[in-house]
Amino acid sequence: MSISAVVIAKNSASTIVKTLSSVQFADEVILVDIKSTDLTKDKAAKYCSKILDYKEDSRFVEPVRKFALAQATKDWILVLDADEEVVPSLAKELQKIDQKDLGDVYYLPRKNIFSGYWMQHTGWWPDYQLRFFKNGLVSWGEQIHAQPVIEHGYKAQILAAKSDLALLHHNYVDTKDYLTRFDRYTDIEAEQKSKTKGFVLSQSKLLKAFSDDFLRRFFAKEGYKDGARGLYLSLMQAVYQMTVQMKIFDQLGKHPSLEKNQRLELLKDLRHFQKELNYWVRDLESKEKKGLSKIVALCKRKLNL
Repeated sequence: MSISAVVIAKNSASTIVKTLSSVQFADEVILVDIKSTDLTKDKAAKYCSKILDYKEDSRFVEPVRKFALAQATKDWILVLDADEEVVPSLAKELQKIDQKDLGDVYYLPRKNIFSGYWMQHTGWWPDYQLRFFKNGLVSWGEQIHAQPVIEHGYKAQILAAKSDLALLHHNYVDTKDYLTRFDRYTDIEAEQKSKTKGFVLSQSKLLKAFSDDFLRRFFAKEGYKDGARGLYLSLMQAVYQMTVQMKIFDQLGKHPSLEKNQRLELLKDLRHFQKELNYWVRDLESKEKKGLSKIVALCKRKLNL
């Protein structure tokens, strides 16, 4: 058996050596470059079996994946982005899976690094990604953030959510990097979703887009345990959902028929948000307190006081 490592890059000179160095255990290392204007290809040359240029200047990776996967010639394919690394212990595990033919498709855990910190909560761990599979068994759609599709009849396995078995993802260098990509990704997502018929914007819709994501990340996914970064990303990822809605509205021409002002519905949704927020605050209180104070907090949570 054998492994092809497939990496897709665009202007990734600052990370590409680290990424490609981490997959030298593979039998074939393929780089697909998306019109880089920096030194990405020069730095990558000595680490690759082959470097291929993608025909278009794609703004995101999903449309390139079909072309990239088609270049792989080995039994297994390992897919990486240019800001990801395979740590040595994960490399050994993947080689064991290959050599002993342990399954067909694998989801790998991924450690997301934001501003130098491993985000262990906030919905970003274990952040499973389908990245290791037998050649021909997985494909991707062309929409941004499209999920991979497994060929019918094959079942995926999930690698244990252990730090030493996780892909290392240097996700965002700092807040400026996050905001730059925030703007680009919301542009792309809004462009794609604006083609869907029946779009209507309302205050209630915006509130729900925000509240569902924020409550899930900060409370249910324990984003509060990630400190200031956890609060910031819980808020900003929720704002991301609102921003996509507003950009769709912009792209469709802000036509009056696209906007519904339903004050009574908004009041109802605001009260619902208040009720949910109150529940989660009490829940957090119950986790942080002890003894009688904990019992009181649990009672208040149950009664939603």
